[in-house]
Amino acid sequence: MVTATGPAPGSEMTAAIGDIEDRSTAGVLHVAAIFASHMVLQRNKPIAVFGALDADCAGLEVSAEIRDFDGSVIVQAHAYASKEIKNSLSPWRVMLPAQPEGGPYTLRVTAGNDFIEYYDVLIGEVWLAGGQSNMELELRNSENAEEALENCADPLLRFYNVPKTGVINRNAEHAASWQESSPENSGVMSAVAYYFARKLRNELDSDLPIGIIDCYIGGTSISCWMSEDALNSSESGRGYLARYEQAVAGKTQEQFDLEYSEWQSRSDTWNASIAAAREADPDVTWDTLTQQYGECPWPPPMTPTSQWRPTGPFHAMLERIVPYSLAGFLWYQGEEDEQYCGTYRELLGMMIGEWRALWSENLPFLIVQLPQWIDKKVDEGEGDPMLWPVLREAQWDAAQSIDNVFAICTMDCGEYNNIHPVDKRTPGERLGNCALHQVYGMSRIPVYGPTVLGFRCDEGGRVRLFFRYAHGLHFSGTTPDSYGDKFDKSLPSLVRLPERSGFELAGADGVFHPATAAIFVDCDIDDLINAKVNVVDYNATEFGIPINSRSIGTITLATPEVPAPVMMRYAWRSWGPAPLANDNDLPAHPFKLDLTDHTDSDHAE
Repeated sequence: MVTATGPAPGSEMTAAIGDIEDRSTAGVLHVAAIFASHMVLQRNKPIAVFGALDADCAGLEVSAEIRDFDGSVIVQAHAYASKEIKNSLSPWRVMLPAQPEGGPYTLRVTAGNDFIEYYDVLIGEVWLAGGQSNMELELRNSENAEEALENCADPLLRFYNVPKTGVINRNAEHAASWQESSPENSGVMSAVAYYFARKLRNELDSDLPIGIIDCYIGGTSISCWMSEDALNSSESGRGYLARYEQAVAGKTQEQFDLEYSEWQSRSDTWNASIAAAREADPDVTWDTLTQQYGECPWPPPMTPTSQWRPTGPFHAMLERIVPYSLAGFLWYQGEEDEQYCGTYRELLGMMIGEWRALWSENLPFLIVQLPQWIDKKVDEGEGDPMLWPVLREAQWDAAQSIDNVFAICTMDCGEYNNIHPVDKRTPGERLGNCALHQVYGMSRIPVYGPTVLGFRCDEGGRVRLFFRYAHGLHFSGTTPDSYGDKFDKSLPSLVRLPERSGFELAGADGVFHPATAAIFVDCDIDDLINAKVNVVDYNATEFGIPINSRSIGTITLATPEVPAPVMMRYAWRSWGPAPLANDNDLPAHPFKLDLTDHTDSDHAE
């Protein structure tokens, strides 16, 4: 059974740690800063312990061992520091044999006469939470934060915040620490990651520790989390590097310092004003805040040390924790890449591959598909640029086409004119459910919203869509801000008029028109098999049809503006109707179809 305690009586903690301000160094021995007392190590796979020695100790033996509360050695291993010097240091890595969950233990690392001990070490499941500001949004700033913090005490849920930086900052690393979830600590934890971890704690073994490594920076593009080699390997990546080089060309260090200082001052003032206003009135709207304090001063100036420059956080944050043993990755990012959304899918696939290569493991990668959002000025001005649908399509495609990658749909989430929606419980718990189902094998936990199987074009311009995961198929709400709307509740749950259905049809001219959508709850599986259905989901069973026909649903679309449809799409807006859901209250993800008939005269392909 796992319990959480402090150091054993009579332990050598003080002598072992040495300089309390630099607990990762003792004499010639340097251990990666992510190793700290109260840490969670990954169960059931080799445990990587790593760091460096002073250069004059290259080749020296380094040992690591895990001890039980009584001092007995549970497991130990050793390795020799590299004779190849890097940054005036000799890297080393010790691989401890895989261990089951347990603790609290002591981890002791020794090189020659120098050693470091870490106490209250647990072994459980460790996930890395990465991305930008919506992953970064802290629990204390999320919806119902006060209640969440009051109830967050859990000594077996722990987190480590990787210092946010674009250049290696050893002082910040030395100050960082693993922390237990508590009202005093968890306010600065990623809200999404907290709700993810809490879901795992509630559903898995009650004695199983969960550790979260928070590794994110608001405002970062995907290029910030990739290496130069990866970016240079594609035209898309080279574009990010070229734009960065152009932004910093010809400037002196004095100019960089001045520009950044002036921006930081404006940003600090704006953030302080917003925080004070929201504390005074938690219900204040972003319209009011913007009118009073102006737009957020963004983007920051680009500098050679900026945490928003391509590859900066990759080297200063991600590489500093490689290869700390993990269960998998969480990813909530993409907003910053809106302008270059057409290249996002390529870079996302490359980044996933690079991260997995760093860990030498095909780790699960769980993606939050972007929720609904549009800037009010844009919406009321030039209108929806339709870029977020492209990002969502890229994220969903990655989950369908890359092994061990999964995505959750959040089309029922988001806030109009606020790119940082405060509801982080929904995406966090959906990520948790996704991991429980896809990674931990708990198939009873529902994770799929209505998913299109195929279509059939009928006479009179009607299009019939066939869905799986369609138990209780219904329309609920329209946009995230209207789910409690009295008018919306009064609408029939099986029929939606064009402006509220989310479905659109287009003819040969390519112009999309909103369509009326009607759900048919009864679907005869024999009729479906015998019909000329154009299958678009070959991941299902025969003909794309699950064995249980009651999980099949159909929707008929029609609009007089399109008598001969050749294309259709659903929820293809940055902000717009997306009401389709099943009885698990899981939303249908955005999709589009080419309605070209590819069936033959005898059967559906």
